[in-house]
Amino acid sequence: MTREATARHLMPWGMAYVELDVADVDAATQFWTNAGGLEVNEVVDGVVYLRGGRSHHWIALHPTEGTPGLRTLGYEVERDEDLDEFEQRLASAGVTTERVVDRAWQGETLSFVDPSGHRVELVASWGYVPVPPVRGWFAPTELLHAVVVVDDLEASYEFFTGVLGFRESDRVIGRTIFLRSGNAWHHSLVIVGSRGNPHLDHICFLMDDIDDLMRARASLLQQGVEMGKDLLRHPTSGSMSFYATAVPAPTTLEMCIEHAKVDDSNHRPRALVPSPWANNVWLPPTT
Repeated sequence: MTREATARHLMPWGMAYVELDVADVDAATQFWTNAGGLEVNEVVDGVVYLRGGRSHHWIALHPTEGTPGLRTLGYEVERDEDLDEFEQRLASAGVTTERVVDRAWQGETLSFVDPSGHRVELVASWGYVPVPPVRGWFAPTELLHAVVVVDDLEASYEFFTGVLGFRESDRVIGRTIFLRSGNAWHHSLVIVGSRGNPHLDHICFLMDDIDDLMRARASLLQQGVEMGKDLLRHPTSGSMSFYATAVPAPTTLEMCIEHAKVDDSNHRPRALVPSPWANNVWLPPTT
């Protein structure tokens, strides 16, 4: 069977960027460079763009006098023409979209709002910087995923899988659903159910190895950064990670290693029983 004859599952390729509204741009920049290991790529109209790889940015910091928090989740698509199909799908689902064409560092972008009010963007031709960032004492290698709290878990699940094409990897029954995109990482988006107060829970950076992970951890502790959760092992992706309080709060930064990829040909999503072990398999039994 030829590639043309094989039905292609349309989905975003992977996470491209996260944009944040921040009250103190200097403090936020200090956190994401010193604690996050990112490099300032450029500053445009007061917005600070930080990168960890060769794409234009992973994190964009927008000054605001309003409520700090998540501004935009950005995902890259495989082909420019995918935007047309996504636009049709969203229109069929009654979702209003906007085409953004005036950003010098990226191709045409499709912007819309998910059922919980989170702004999501799909970007074609994501900007590539030929020169790698300067590597510090530690350096993240990939912007892996974001975790967002949503109003209605099942409604958000139907939107992200039924309309945008994400695939379920695993779930914690009634609480959390792990969704993967085209790059096959176990999850590039996680949705957490909570009635009211949708927000960005955390962003995850992938590190090279255990030494880089521990250098990052030691650096954060030396800087006095508050640790949200210290070293743990997730049962879903298999990753080892820690969490640090980020700017703006209550968002946290996760750094991890050993995050699994999923083979679509033989993967069946698992439904985990809600328990402390659903988050950390290293916890001892309790009475």
